[in-house]
Order: sequence, then structure tokens, then C-alpha cells
Amino acid sequence: MHGEVGRFLEPITFGHNKVIKEEFVKASGFVVPVQNSKLREVQYIPASQVTIDRLLVEKKLSEVLAHRYQASGKVSVFLTRDWQSFEVGSNFIIKINDCMPDELVSSTFVRFSVWDQGKLLGDFAEPVRLAHYVDVFFSDKQFSRGARLDGSMFTARPVDVLKQFAGAVPASSKLTGYQLSSNVKPNAAIRWNQLSKVTLVQKGKVVDVFASGNGIYVTMKGMALESGVEGGLVKIKNLSSDKIFHAKVLNENSVKVHL
Repeated sequence: MHGEVGRFLEPITFGHNKVIKEEFVKASGFVVPVQNSKLREVQYIPASQVTIDRLLVEKKLSEVLAHRYQASGKVSVFLTRDWQSFEVGSNFIIKINDCMPDELVSSTFVRFSVWDQGKLLGDFAEPVRLAHYVDVFFSDKQFSRGARLDGSMFTARPVDVLKQFAGAVPASSKLTGYQLSSNVKPNAAIRWNQLSKVTLVQKGKVVDVFASGNGIYVTMKGMALESGVEGGLVKIKNLSSDKIFHAKVLNENSVKVHL
């Protein structure tokens, strides 16, 4: 009692009055360490595994080769010999080490490596066949030689341009300024060797010459000394000075020269 223990106890009332019990939470400088329920044990889950089988390696090679050659359309790769499947992490990557020639061809030999989490898993060398599917122009009807072309005259279909449709004209090509150099049958792919540039400027024709450069812009009349196609260079004779120079064909009636 000499230690004033009473000051640590709540007052107690005797008699008819009810005993009132209250609970208080008091701060203490001494805290018993308890487990924090908010903390979780960190568990490391291994990355999921995948099987690199024939279909998966063909799919990955198709993607990396399309990127390597910056090919439009769709590139498909087909292995020409048996492939031994193996397990690898789902984040694996394939790197092309060598592929000859340096262009898309129907068959080639590819050297590549498989990596997972920065670790080299193996080097491989496989003969493959390639397909490159691109939308090309097809004729809906027969066209005669000399017909002036426009993209709206044809329909587009996806074909493998590395095989029987090699040299076909992609549907993204601009055909303005071209004409057919041979007859085309219905339902046929349009090929570059069937096209020729339209001759716009005829030899002996008087054309407008636009000359510019060094802040100078002049126009004059000139005579074409040779025929020319759109974007081509032709010899022009100045009708005023008889000077001869080369100019770029703009259209049927005008050419341009840089001073």
C-alpha cells in the first residue's frame, strides 16, 4: 500500500448503487511483439512452362523473319524435317543468327537460337520453306493491250508471291501512269512484266517548261526532242534561246527543270 497501488485501480462503489465496470485501453511503453496480420510471406512462383513443338517454333520463326525483312502481309515458315520438342519458360525468345540470302525466298536455311530469361538454351540450324502472302491485283474481266490502268479496275486477293504468283503487283501499288503491255485474261493476277509506263510527252511536241531554283521561278516554251514517260527525263530545246537541257516529265503538256 505504501507504493500507492490504489492509483492504478478504478474506484469501486458499495451499497445499493450498481457496480459500474469500464474497460480502458492504456498505452504502454512496453509492447509485447505480436505477428502483424498484414504482412505476407513472399512466395516466388516459377514461370509457367511451355513446350516448343513444331507448330510453335514455326509460328515464332514466321514472326521474327517478317520483322527481319520488314515484310508486308503475312510470312509463314514450315520446317522441312523433324523437330524434337522440349520444355522452356513461357517468356522464351528466338533470335535469328543467320539467314541466306538476305531476302525472302521460297526455301532457305535458318540458323537461330532459343533464349529464356537471358540464358541460352541452344543453337539450331533448320532448312525451311517460306510463304509470303500479300494482297495482289486480279482482273475481273479481259483487258486489252494499251489499256490505261487504275487500281479501281481490279480486285485484291491474298496469294503467295514467292511461288506461282512471283512478280504479281501488290494491291497497295499506285497504277496511275501505267498501261498494259499485253492482253490480260479474266481471273488472272496482274504482273509487273505486263505493265509499261504511259508515254506522256511525245517527241516534237511543244510543252510548258517550269524552271525554279535559287529563288528564281520562270516559265518558258520548249520542244521535246524525245518521248518520255511520267517521272522520266527528256531532252528539251528552249524555243527562245535554242538551248538544250534535260527536264522531268510532269504530265502530257509540261516538264520541270531545276536551275
